[in-house]
Amino acid sequence: MTALVAIGTGDSEADERAVCVDRSTDTRVADDDCDDDSSGSTTGGGNGPGGGHGWYYIPSGRTAPAEGEKISGQGSFTPQSSSSVRGGVAPDGGEVSRGGFFSGKSSFGG
Repeated sequence: MTALVAIGTGDSEADERAVCVDRSTDTRVADDDCDDDSSGSTTGGGNGPGGGHGWYYIPSGRTAPAEGEKISGQGSFTPQSSSSVRGGVAPDGGEVSRGGFFSGKSSFGG
């Protein structure tokens, strides 16, 4: 089952979107593993306090990794724009876009 992350007002025009990353391995994990209140620090959900998960912000036009893949230096653990949202990138990765909720390939189906 895939949970959707609530995104704030104006998210369709966000300059960057964040994915949850295990900072000890630089690997993307499910967004549910990050605490919505965590910043780029090593706090987060999943493994409890100090679990090593953080939000990784990727600018629109760049490619986000799929869950289980390593990040490739396309973004930063610190938001670079005042127009940033957490979540909203398909679990199987794809181009980060300003125009839609999911910007990669869909993993939904029966």
